[in-house]
Amino acid sequence: MIRRFASFIFAVAAVLTVMASEPFIGTLRSTNGRALKGIKVFVDNPKEAVKSDKNGEFKLEGVAPDDSIRVVYKKKIHSFAVNDRKDVMLVVGEDGRIFDRDNYVGETFHGHLVDYKGRPIRGAVVYTTDPFDYVKSNSEGKFLIDNIVETDTIHVKHDGYIHDIAMDGSKGMFIKILRDTGRQVKRDLVNTGAGMMDVRDYNGPRAVRTSKELEAMGTQDIALAMQGMKGVTVSRNKNPMDRQAKYEVYVRGGSPMWILDGIRMAEMPDLTVMEVEKIEVLHDGGMYGIGGFGGVVNITTKGSNF
Repeated sequence: MIRRFASFIFAVAAVLTVMASEPFIGTLRSTNGRALKGIKVFVDNPKEAVKSDKNGEFKLEGVAPDDSIRVVYKKKIHSFAVNDRKDVMLVVGEDGRIFDRDNYVGETFHGHLVDYKGRPIRGAVVYTTDPFDYVKSNSEGKFLIDNIVETDTIHVKHDGYIHDIAMDGSKGMFIKILRDTGRQVKRDLVNTGAGMMDVRDYNGPRAVRTSKELEAMGTQDIALAMQGMKGVTVSRNKNPMDRQAKYEVYVRGGSPMWILDGIRMAEMPDLTVMEVEKIEVLHDGGMYGIGGFGGVVNITTKGSNF
């Protein structure tokens, strides 16, 4: 009886501890300080998302120091590491990107892209330091980038080439793009299990996340960094007492085959995000044999020659 009573007290105390934990508070503002209402924010499960109120504020319960919060804005998911914080101020730029207030410098660059005949270039990818944090030129060839400094270099990716344009302290620029003056973009290859193939010749469904994209997820956990990849589901035991429970990765609802630098693994490799060059998910890994029909997660580590 005493043992049962002690167990009951322990369980109640654990629940109260979880319930009494401080909530994580966040605020969403535009570049001019306007509060942004109705923006979805979540940690692990999008179905458990909360929305920012009329003051741009949101509250999340049970957020761990090593978690990442995710903000859904204009059909994109932006990830921010908690890093032991209890609150965060996020700035939503005019270009649709979101920045942690501590990393926002508040400068904006306006550009206008045209080809050698003076026609506007539409849909060109434009970025500064991070090629996966970009904007695209509109139908008039115009673009806007927030959070830049005058020493940045503008990179324009268009028609298979990358063009580097020094800002030289300018806040705006008319840019004429000549194809043969740029750097040719490297071919994108896919590992099919039977060798490397140009992605343009591979017709199977796949999803890819590179090292830059993985690091931008704000976590060192490989599974968590794969959240949001097409066809991938990431889940964990929701028991609040089990903070050490590992995340599991499923491809189209099933357990995938894991390949590390061309070598088949019995389970998900014990790696950190910083060790990975690229993660490639093949939704149909039939070319790997029977074990690959449930999907394949192909990991290439940094420094690998594979």
